[in-house]
Amino acid sequence: MKIDKIKIKKFDKSNMLMLLKNFSKHCSDGYNLDVPKINKEFDKIIFTGMGGSGIAGDLIKVILEEFTEIPVFVIKDYNLPKFVNSKSLVFIESYSGNTEETISIYKSAKDKKSIILCISSNGEIEKMANRDEIPLIKIPSGMPPRSALGYLFFPVYKFFVENKILQNLEENFFKKIENWVEDFSLEKTNNKAIELAERFYKKIPIIYSENRFYPGILRWKTQFAENSKQFSFINILPEMNHNEIMSFTYPNWFIKKIEVLFIISKMENKRIERRIEITSNIISEKIEKEILKLELEGDNIIEKLIYLIILGDWISYYLAILNKVDPTEIKEINILKEELQKGGVL
Repeated sequence: MKIDKIKIKKFDKSNMLMLLKNFSKHCSDGYNLDVPKINKEFDKIIFTGMGGSGIAGDLIKVILEEFTEIPVFVIKDYNLPKFVNSKSLVFIESYSGNTEETISIYKSAKDKKSIILCISSNGEIEKMANRDEIPLIKIPSGMPPRSALGYLFFPVYKFFVENKILQNLEENFFKKIENWVEDFSLEKTNNKAIELAERFYKKIPIIYSENRFYPGILRWKTQFAENSKQFSFINILPEMNHNEIMSFTYPNWFIKKIEVLFIISKMENKRIERRIEITSNIISEKIEKEILKLELEGDNIIEKLIYLIILGDWISYYLAILNKVDPTEIKEINILKEELQKGGVL
């Protein structure tokens, strides 16, 4: 099935296309938001949040680990670990402000007298932050959380710039984002996003990367799930070489359906480069099919991660159109939330 404007209009009922096209603006606007000053010392950094709100913490953790010796953790649950204390800086991220796991974490962080910073557009998180006089970065509302990454990630990045932990982002960086978005728009020829969406159509994507790019391929997996309404699988090297490399035999019907793609950053450890080469050769012989490889654009880790995110978002969008589904609709998630509400709220 060919992707065209008629099919997009038919299936993209809530106009996610416009949100994708506006991503560069979300990023620059998010980076220019005022961020609170934290005048307390902290010896641990904790990011919390679920789903589309949680991916921001996954991304910033990888970047921080390149620049600071302060331990960084991502918690996606109802409770904080025992090591979190009054010296811990805890980021509470919930786009809606009503995510029950994140509300629970907020209460736990408050009990532990942690240093708290909230990021939300509305809801209970905003109410609690205002009531408790906790610093809040208020971001624009009115979009699916997974489409608000520019507002969820870049103010947090800016916070660490202000605290002299991360480097300032120049205008050229945001121009690159704008160009990448344009590269994957429907009007562009030689469109990598459409090409990969067509390769993954009616297939099961299996995506591999080195550890630092795990947040990017995790975003691909979650976007394939929410936007495209289909399964995908991800893993990292070298870990998959110690187990998953043995999986490419059974079940036979599954093996025939997979499309394997390796993410190449040109920043890998030389042994990872060699592992990718050998592993792709082994898998190719097992499944008798070409192994896809994607080399990331960008000059550093944040540029390569954001490029990976943008490309994955567009692939999942085009895959939704090929699958004849509305990329915005999340019926099953809403049913789950409604059923949980019947048992009472936290």
